[in-house]
Amino acid sequence: MKIGIIGIGYWGKIILKNLEEMGEKDIILCDISFSENKTYQKYKTVNDYKKLDCEYVFITTPTTTHFQISKHFLEKSINVFCEKPLTLSSSKAELLYDIALKNGDILFTDWIFTFNNQIETMKKDYDNGKLGKIRSIVMNRLNLGPERFDVNARWDLAAHDVSIIQYLFSEEPINIKWIDYKRNINSKQDDSSLGLIEYKDFSTTINVSWHYRKKVRECVFEFENYFIVWDDFKRFLQYEDSTNLIFPIYSGNLSYPCSEYKSPLKNSINSFFSFSEEDMLKQKFLTTETIKILEA
Repeated sequence: MKIGIIGIGYWGKIILKNLEEMGEKDIILCDISFSENKTYQKYKTVNDYKKLDCEYVFITTPTTTHFQISKHFLEKSINVFCEKPLTLSSSKAELLYDIALKNGDILFTDWIFTFNNQIETMKKDYDNGKLGKIRSIVMNRLNLGPERFDVNARWDLAAHDVSIIQYLFSEEPINIKWIDYKRNINSKQDDSSLGLIEYKDFSTTINVSWHYRKKVRECVFEFENYFIVWDDFKRFLQYEDSTNLIFPIYSGNLSYPCSEYKSPLKNSINSFFSFSEEDMLKQKFLTTETIKILEA
């Protein structure tokens, strides 16, 4: 199959590397800044995407361009893998999915953490009743860069956390509050964001920044039966039985991870190539609900 990649920046290069590792060779690259010595067919500017002739296309351009580029390919019945967030508008996201469904195309939004096996472990345990009711969630996603120029930290970083919450629980919030601000006064966009999302029976606090000198990816889930610490940076998932807690709840012992870490991106790409209409309808709901929360 012939594959196109539009935007060979930080994430586009990672997509390319993973496709190569998966044995894909018939790839067309499209980006003005990509100069590495690759044997693939290349186009010199991102705007050359309209020249691409392929079956599947990966879009890793700035968020503000996603709608226009995705719409172009879906209308040509080319299957689209688009980096998150799909758009900055829930109504435009719905329109793209509707075009895909009408034409029999695949539209895949890369909510990568919904393909993380540790998040999948938690979802399975929640769905089968092992964890009990969710009571509260605290999510931290902090690091130093890379800075974005077209969207703020809410759309770039908090989008991950909101998608995780919606994937796990599929509930509609009753109250949403965002505070976007600059930790670095010279940042082009608000580089940090605090979110408080209240649901009927639980609340979530989201703290994100790309101008923070310590890398933190720790999330704490308080369930009726367990406290769960998930750390994507240290790559572990830890359960504490809430009926037999010894404080402090989290000791930081990494010797006993709850589940083995596997590459979520390869899971994501494989899912794109095998996506069904039923899968896409589920993801349409996840995508539009996530964007609605980010829009609030």
